[in-house]
Amino acid sequence: MTEKMSRRDEILQAALQCFSEAGIEATSIEMIRARCGASIGSIYHHHGSKEGIVAALFMQAMDDQAARLLQRLRKAADLRAGVREMVLNYVEWVAQHKEWARFAYAARAMVAAGPQGAALQERNRRFYAEVQAWLQAHGAAQGLRPLPAELVLPLIIGPAESYCRAWIGERAKASPARYGEPLADAAWRAVAADAADQSKSASSTTR
Repeated sequence: MTEKMSRRDEILQAALQCFSEAGIEATSIEMIRARCGASIGSIYHHHGSKEGIVAALFMQAMDDQAARLLQRLRKAADLRAGVREMVLNYVEWVAQHKEWARFAYAARAMVAAGPQGAALQERNRRFYAEVQAWLQAHGAAQGLRPLPAELVLPLIIGPAESYCRAWIGERAKASPARYGEPLADAAWRAVAADAADQSKSASSTTR
């Protein structure tokens, strides 16, 4: 968020604070209005409803994560570095934006099932297409295990997301950023072709 926020972003900032304190369901438009000082009319003008605020704040979180990742991918030298950046970007974003991440985890199903569900699907489609294009351009066909395309990103991000959710839920104490490197290494081992070959070799020698 910039220092001089638009009224739209002021409303979103206030909503995030309210959602963090009271939860999404318990937060009312009046609570958001009282926090940001905007009129009820202004809130409805910019976002239409509380559901519109939830969707806008969630989309903003997804867009921020995606923009940062794509910027990092463009600087990655090779496939392994790109996989590493996917994991580091994820854990660092969550560590830097804990309350926003908490909200995003809670809001995902609501947004997906709501009026903005189709827009979310299209956003996800465009983002995954860009990531897949980067992977293919950097030799994914040779460097990655022969996996279904829809399984690659879950294998890369899944362990990091699991730990981040545990941290958000106070079931883990250390910041996700602290474990970025081992999580990135685990992600590469999960998808790399040479890691699979090494695993087969180790298995055969122990028989």
